[in-house]
Amino acid sequence: MQPALAELRLGSHVLSGPFGLSPMAQFTCWPLRVLCQEHGASFSCTEMVKARFVVEGDPETMRILERHPSERLCGGQICGADEEELAGAARILTRELGFPFVDFNIACPIRRIVSDGAGGGLLADPPKVERLVRVLRDAADPAPVTVKMRSGLDEANITAVEVARAAEAGGAAMIALHPRTVRQAYGGKADHAIVEAVAKAVRVPVVGGGDVRSAPEAVAMLRDRGCALVYFARAATGDPWIFARAQALLETGAEPPLPDAREVCAVFRRHLDMLIEHLGEETACRHARRLAKDYAAHLQPPEAREAFYAALCQLSTREQAEAALARFGGGA
Repeated sequence: MQPALAELRLGSHVLSGPFGLSPMAQFTCWPLRVLCQEHGASFSCTEMVKARFVVEGDPETMRILERHPSERLCGGQICGADEEELAGAARILTRELGFPFVDFNIACPIRRIVSDGAGGGLLADPPKVERLVRVLRDAADPAPVTVKMRSGLDEANITAVEVARAAEAGGAAMIALHPRTVRQAYGGKADHAIVEAVAKAVRVPVVGGGDVRSAPEAVAMLRDRGCALVYFARAATGDPWIFARAQALLETGAEPPLPDAREVCAVFRRHLDMLIEHLGEETACRHARRLAKDYAAHLQPPEAREAFYAALCQLSTREQAEAALARFGGGA
């Protein structure tokens, strides 16, 4: 049975709702996390970084781990398979960088990560998962440790239930499941029945995800699959409003309307400005090009979507963005 929202906790933190932002490489830097939290995301994580690079103080890793002062509940996500490196990284994340929780990635399908026995490679070894989660829990204490996992290595090796139980035994406070295999990576179809199986197998809250593209799909997962929370991933990259729509649908049975052109332009502008603060103008504009199509999806009629994307897909300066946004009713 789905617990009452007031009962949803992560350590000492009471979650504001059951919808979170999934960590995604090259997308979930602090500008997106801030926007999504402002629109109702109850928690999020950084992009994944290697534990070894955290311990070594690698500059790019430290940049990825940057947070904004306004962020409420954001965990630092790490991967690795070495106990000393994981313990050292957990202590740095919680004691030096102030992260409220540590998220252990055993889901990454990247070949070089898996071949090192880290990320999704750990799905073949539940006893090691239990041991490493316990190491992280002890190092991060009193901050909780959460686990991000997949269904298994491939269709012939679906180990999600065994791995989830091992993570729980090691002390994981929450388990997030992307119900695809490592071999699938981001292709094929997510198997939400595996979310249901994991939710029934453990006592800690389970976060379901994978192919959740709308508020109705998120609410249906809570209702039909028995998970306590749901992750939005790519569906949120140009649609931070999706969290508020999902929360409203859950509470009232009615989904608010999509944002109008002026609001889309205003939030895109703010997203770009925060990216410039975080990355510098040139890099931020390149990043925003990839977001333009996601934001454009909310415009009507369809011709406006095409025009919006065409105006911003080659974005190179903040001034150019302002001129393009003014054409769509989004003047500053």
